[in-house]
Amino acid sequence: MSKKILCLILTLALLATCFVGCADKGESKKESSSTPESSAAESSETQSSDTGDKTTDEEPYTVHFAYYIAKESPNMGALSDAVNELAMKELNMKVDLQALTQGTYHQQIPMMLAAGEPMDVFISRASEVGTFIESQYILDCTPYLDKMENAKAALGDDIQACYIGDFLAGFGSMAERATPGAMVVRKDIFDELGFKKEDFDYTLPNMGVLDQITEMYAKVKEKYPDMICFDGTAVPASCAFCFVDNLSSSFGVLETPESTTVVNWFETDMYRRLCEAAMEWYNKGYSSKDIAVNTDGGDVKMKGGNCFSYFQSWKPGVETEKKSQTGYDVEMIQLIDAPKTSYNVNTRLWSIANSSEDPEKAAQFLDWTYKSGEFTDLINWGVPGTDWVLNDDGQADYPEGVTAATVGYHNDKGFSYPNQFNGTLWAGAPKDLWEQYETWHATLKESAAFGFAFNSMPVATEMATLQTVYDKYQKTVGFGTLPDLDAAIQEFNDALYEAGLQKVLDEKQKQLDEWLANK
Repeated sequence: MSKKILCLILTLALLATCFVGCADKGESKKESSSTPESSAAESSETQSSDTGDKTTDEEPYTVHFAYYIAKESPNMGALSDAVNELAMKELNMKVDLQALTQGTYHQQIPMMLAAGEPMDVFISRASEVGTFIESQYILDCTPYLDKMENAKAALGDDIQACYIGDFLAGFGSMAERATPGAMVVRKDIFDELGFKKEDFDYTLPNMGVLDQITEMYAKVKEKYPDMICFDGTAVPASCAFCFVDNLSSSFGVLETPESTTVVNWFETDMYRRLCEAAMEWYNKGYSSKDIAVNTDGGDVKMKGGNCFSYFQSWKPGVETEKKSQTGYDVEMIQLIDAPKTSYNVNTRLWSIANSSEDPEKAAQFLDWTYKSGEFTDLINWGVPGTDWVLNDDGQADYPEGVTAATVGYHNDKGFSYPNQFNGTLWAGAPKDLWEQYETWHATLKESAAFGFAFNSMPVATEMATLQTVYDKYQKTVGFGTLPDLDAAIQEFNDALYEAGLQKVLDEKQKQLDEWLANK
């Protein structure tokens, strides 16, 4: 079987290695053309002054733009009209919004690319970008770099993590640059039972904070016997990047920020500890009995009213984001500190499809998205006046009579869009939120491998087989639903090594050593 066919098989087989919402990413830059507090109207005025109305005889180019949405939305038609009006005014372009829920996005996109469906700009992940390069699904953005001043200004030096060798695979989303794992808990119940954030200490040895969480679940279950204490599609063990530098995938990680030795995540003490906690929660009835086959994210479960907590990475202001998604005030219990890694830049790369009819136009549109706060607000919050309005604090909020349950379009997926830092903050967020990001980022410890991006092409066959093994075992092992954890972890690892894990570990180590030597 040819390598090209193998890569096509891999592309069609790719499934997300994690869940919804384990990781979010970015960094605020002073060069940004609009401030976080600016309104959509102010952003529009700024854009128009820079670009002017694009009055031209040139035929408008249609950009096919694929992005995440929270759910299917009845106001998509009105949103599309608003986006097209803006893009025509500022770029003389039309926009075909290809909106996909995050749970299906990375299943659908490879198939759309393989089928040659219309595509210009889309998200490609660190774990799949090597295959996309090999399959010639994405373009090297280097020839267009000189014309992408907005993207370069936003990313700054972090753009180094967007390269696979000399191939610029895309541009990272502006979001948090570290993803420490955390539990999202309903604040009303948390407060009612007398808990405080300071009761939970993520610096305890052997991740003792997990024992503290287990004790909390016991009290929640005692008070509310029918309440599901923990639910969703993600568990800590399934999200290596929330605990270590996963070097673009969970198949070979660095355990500490200082380490340069690639190890098997699924054999580490931390992985086992996380599995033990999940198993205890499941056996004691704290987790949903269907958690291993559940397809709804934790935010959806909590919004339903009978879920107390779910797993998510922490970042500044995330509590406001989670309230917007769930309808509940929440607290975040951090499980670990985490380093700045390349994965937090390239986990979502905005790439240009090889099938683009006009890559220069696609690059022009992508660069504009890093600048246009009005565009960011539209795809994130919806149509102004219908789905959201500016409140007295200059923040986005639901119009009178509209709620999270009845709004026609609302995403709160800014972390995944090119540059959320140029958009309008949601109601209740700290007005200095983006400055908080900048301050936090300055305190992060960089992984020794920051800037390194693994090229999976030399081990494409093994990566495909490993993904199949992962998909078979991870839900049951990581979610703690098997009776014998020791046997399950051993069987899982045996299957991984049989599928070629050692070859992948060796290749990662080889590439990392070469990168470090040339750094």
